[in-house]
Amino acid sequence: MYLSLSYTTLFVCLYCVEVVYSQDASRTILNASRTGLPSSDVVGSITIPTTFTSVSSVEASSIFSLTSSASFIIITAAPTSTASSNPSIAPFPPVGSIPRDYSPAGLARLWDLIGPVEIPPITTTVIPQTPIALPSPPPALYPSFFAVTPKDILPDLKFPKGFLFGVASAAYQVEGAVKDEGKGPSVWDWASRQPGVIVDNSTADVVDLHYYLYKEDVARIAALGVNAHSFSISWARIFPFGAADSPVNQEGIDHYADVIATHLESNVTPVVTLFHWDPPLALSAYYGGFASPNIVDDFIHYAKTVFTAYNGSVHTWYTFNEPQVFCSGLGSFPFNLILPNGVNSSNAQFQCSYYLLKAHAGAVKAFREMHITGEIAFKSADYVGMPWRTNNTEDVDAVERHAAFGIGIFADPVYTTGDWPQILKDTLPPDYLPRFTQEESKEILGTADFFAIDAYRTYWNTAPPEGIGACVKNLSDPLWPSCNLEVMVDLNGWASGPASDPLTPWLQATPQFLRTSFKEYHRRWPTPKIYLSEFGFTQPFEGMRTPAELFQITEDPERTNYYMTYLSELLLSIHEDGIPVEGAFAWAIMDNAEWNSGLSARFGIQYVNYSSPNLERSYKRSAFALCKFMAF
Repeated sequence: MYLSLSYTTLFVCLYCVEVVYSQDASRTILNASRTGLPSSDVVGSITIPTTFTSVSSVEASSIFSLTSSASFIIITAAPTSTASSNPSIAPFPPVGSIPRDYSPAGLARLWDLIGPVEIPPITTTVIPQTPIALPSPPPALYPSFFAVTPKDILPDLKFPKGFLFGVASAAYQVEGAVKDEGKGPSVWDWASRQPGVIVDNSTADVVDLHYYLYKEDVARIAALGVNAHSFSISWARIFPFGAADSPVNQEGIDHYADVIATHLESNVTPVVTLFHWDPPLALSAYYGGFASPNIVDDFIHYAKTVFTAYNGSVHTWYTFNEPQVFCSGLGSFPFNLILPNGVNSSNAQFQCSYYLLKAHAGAVKAFREMHITGEIAFKSADYVGMPWRTNNTEDVDAVERHAAFGIGIFADPVYTTGDWPQILKDTLPPDYLPRFTQEESKEILGTADFFAIDAYRTYWNTAPPEGIGACVKNLSDPLWPSCNLEVMVDLNGWASGPASDPLTPWLQATPQFLRTSFKEYHRRWPTPKIYLSEFGFTQPFEGMRTPAELFQITEDPERTNYYMTYLSELLLSIHEDGIPVEGAFAWAIMDNAEWNSGLSARFGIQYVNYSSPNLERSYKRSAFALCKFMAF
């Protein structure tokens, strides 16, 4: 999903007279007092520290974020971490030093890089009693004069015929059973065990155990009336060693065949993602993963294997989930420990972007040459943005930079030009961002049948304090190369929307900007069809509650309001703006392993009791609201 892998937050004041420094495992905070009130040009007066300690990974869009209020300015940043800032970590074996041994002993050697793995409490597929009986729905949360019910929201507007009204998940985040039935280790199985990476020190070894409980999970969403589920396949379950010349794991092939069949039997459309951030660890050990050209052929071979196995059963495919988020993380700890020679923390993101686009294009070419039924694209993330100061040309330019380094880095080559956004080529030298040949551009352009966007929020953008031009020329500037700031408050200091859980500080509910965002998506990257491929919200502090507080956990009004307002604006986007939206997928099907936030940040429309032996699921209010919205 779209989320912050980690944040470094700096509270910086104008005219500072007092600074207090504190640091914990996940963020660095500078608190300062100040005098005076911000003006429309307040960012021109900010003093940004030139040195500070970086910690952990990368913010989801790799863009610094700035907010201001009457008392302080908040800049959310994600400086690159290096191995030297984590001296206690045992080094990963040098890339290329592990031999390609595809035997059981070779697989065991790869698992030795992970260490002990938690054994799941369930080790066989559970067959639930169906149909699932829904509990009694929750009573009205607010008086009718204050808030309408789902059936009263835009009652004359309906979703188009065939609209996919779904939920979403990802293999690493829900499956568990990480070592079962021949699976190889993924990069995240390793990364989650590195010191300081996961805020609550949890792993996804067991998590929701969707690997064995998928039949129950499909039955539970079918009972809600959900007609689609967007999920991913674990590459390391199909190819434990990842490589094209390595053996296929038939147990993995058979497992996902039954997962897909279970969806179809329940009238839930399976939407399948080939890659959701969990590459086989073997490929990092062999050659450095997505920072190496070797990844292209290995991914295409994996894609062709999956296409062949499930052709006719799956009709909507994604090659990659949020590639700009994935690639932006490669230069940060701990992934910068497994980069190949010639690639470093500075250029890893852009080397990855180049090879990933070639892998995407090759997979789509194979999809079409193999005459696979259905449609294929990739999932973008982020938003275009709005100028914070509408009469400021620098802020207008900042929006363009945000769009180019965010969505545009992958969407422009695929949907419009066959090439990188010009802003990237003007900013990044070829040793950072490899240039496409004429033939490569031709192969990449048009390799998507629709546009998919994980649209969680929309914010403003503003120029750096020193100006865009100065930032672009200064490679040591902490905002280089994107050279823009993300603003989460208006000029008067009011937030763009209600805040989510503190573990997801990048997320505020901004339904009022959804229609503007979708107009921009369709204007810049036009296609006959758009999917809102993910949207969701973390109920504040939900992860702090215990199972004994289930009655409070299942009451999630902020998440419910988020879904109702976003879906309502989506209806207006379709009917009043003429945007061809044909599907929306709520993140997430249930609470799961939220990357660096572990089990503590909760996005699920179902609660999972991780302390119960059967990992009991419970519907939250938001699940019923979605069910009723779809029904009406």
